[in-house]
Amino acid sequence: MNLPARPSSGRVLGVRVDALDYAGAVAHADALSQSGQPAAVAAANTHLVTEARLDGGFAEVLESFALVLPDGMPLVWLLRRQGFALADRCYGPWFFREALKTLPQARRHVFFGGKTETLEKLKEAALKLRPDLQVADLISPPFGPWSPGVEAALVARIKEARPDFVWVALGGVRQETWIHRHLPEFGHGVFVGIGDGFALLAGEREPAPDWMQRAGLTWLHRLAKDPRRLAGRYLKYNSLFLWFGLPEWLFPPGRKVKK
Repeated sequence: MNLPARPSSGRVLGVRVDALDYAGAVAHADALSQSGQPAAVAAANTHLVTEARLDGGFAEVLESFALVLPDGMPLVWLLRRQGFALADRCYGPWFFREALKTLPQARRHVFFGGKTETLEKLKEAALKLRPDLQVADLISPPFGPWSPGVEAALVARIKEARPDFVWVALGGVRQETWIHRHLPEFGHGVFVGIGDGFALLAGEREPAPDWMQRAGLTWLHRLAKDPRRLAGRYLKYNSLFLWFGLPEWLFPPGRKVKK
């Protein structure tokens, strides 16, 4: 079998971003899971597309993904300037939640990343959301750099679980890079970089209010909750996104449609 045809997409800071809502993204991801080939999905926010603009190697990583979702409202605004009628972003954690709720019951899921206690809370919350959900494994990898032996053991454990979906929460850039590097080792399954989706669904962190999400201020909510860890990152990447994105707002590139 072959991968399904690509959805319509535009370019934000040079990164291909697919113009999909939640329902369309879940349906496309499920088609990928049944294609007979492994596939990768990213939820692209301002951090990821800015990193790709700065680092050609990471740009190649995202270009290789079968699906790149518009996770942040600034990406949605730039896509709208290109003519795409997107009503909302496709926020990674909410895409995760919607997928768990609506994918066919037969799909098997692996949760990969985070602490053991977070994964246990996540499984409990996921089963409340969908009592018949098939959670094939919970994998909490060690912190810090991984030796080749640890990497091989993690890959082997995922393979043993025979998942249709592997939800990967290793942090932005690292998780996408890990997926890209190891995807050829798998014969099946959709690998989704989900960032802080585990912590949100597990109830360890409160989501931003809806009005802040609509206004593109999720970052401000997170900054207020964890300023020491996030201040430097947001100052760098948000500023650079504005610098690189302003020309695209003023002079939007032509709409790109993949058939």
